[in-house]
Amino acid sequence: MPEREPQAARELTGAFGESYQTFVKNVAEAQQRNTRLAQGWFEGVTGLLESQMETNRALTKAMESYVSVVDEALKSQERTNRALKDSLEAYREVIERANGIQQRNADITRSFFESMTGELEEQVQSNQKMARELTEGSQRQLEAFQKMLQEAANSYASLLNAPYDFYRRAMGAARKTE
Repeated sequence: MPEREPQAARELTGAFGESYQTFVKNVAEAQQRNTRLAQGWFEGVTGLLESQMETNRALTKAMESYVSVVDEALKSQERTNRALKDSLEAYREVIERANGIQQRNADITRSFFESMTGELEEQVQSNQKMARELTEGSQRQLEAFQKMLQEAANSYASLLNAPYDFYRRAMGAARKTE
């Protein structure tokens, strides 16, 4: 009997360990996916901010060109017409860049939300799987605990019956000697 008790305890310990190891592994994987998602989003936002900075420089340049045009208008109508043309081209470029940035911003936002939705769906599935595994682990733990209790009850019953068994054997031996 003493050999069975440690085995039941080992089974109980093993059942606890498996479910919690699976749980910790799933949590670590979810954390890694979240980190990659945040890093991708951060890189996209950084690129967008750099593009906006470049656009602001172009806008500043266009504004300076426009001020120059107004100054030149007082000196010469011909030079003013040329400068206005350059200024309009600079504005057109700025507007095209701004439209491009807005499109990239929309793409990044859409990508972020699509990624986030996908990640959340994966996490829901992962959590459901983890819950099933924890339930199964708990069932194994309960079975191992019940087995250990049954073995303990059997051992206790054997201990209680030991004096009676000894008495019965002694009586049987006494009858055989008669």
